[in-house]
Amino acid sequence: MLKILIIGSSQIIKNTFKKKYNKSNITFIKFRKVWIRRNINKFDIIILSGFHRSILSYDMYSLDKYINKYKNFILQLSQKTDNLFVISTFIPNKLSFSRIVYFYKNLLPKIFKKKNIKILSFRKIISKVESKKNIFFILKFLKIKMTDQNALIKNTNRFQLNKIPNPKSYFLNIPRNMIIERILRLFDK
Repeated sequence: MLKILIIGSSQIIKNTFKKKYNKSNITFIKFRKVWIRRNINKFDIIILSGFHRSILSYDMYSLDKYINKYKNFILQLSQKTDNLFVISTFIPNKLSFSRIVYFYKNLLPKIFKKKNIKILSFRKIISKVESKKNIFFILKFLKIKMTDQNALIKNTNRFQLNKIPNPKSYFLNIPRNMIIERILRLFDK
């Protein structure tokens, strides 16, 4: 039986990987708790999802410093497992208005070639339950692409990042909250 640690608060990430590894011994822990303590046991697989949302209000110098701290955090985690999966937001190919995309676009090259680290990147996950909600039909009408939960569970390797996109970034100097960030993400291409 595999011993798996899922770091992060996202319910859909927890639900997805709980289904994928349903016969394993899974432990869930909040991102901030691991960030502060940093003392975790050894696991067969660690799945990392999360970051501090306060980066949306940082100045660019502080954001770049945070990227380096986060890289060191990942390298520490990688010593506690044979397989570390880092969940990245979807990075568009052409242009982005997102600070979160900037964060991942600049973080991932620092860990990309590490032997036991794999980067999974995908759009918003939609489960069967969510696909029946009205908001799903609105997003579909607006041609917002999403990731089917079952496809991610069955073909996780398909979502492994083999090349890091390098979109042009705009309006990064403007601090924002998560609502504004999500609206701006709609214009990423």
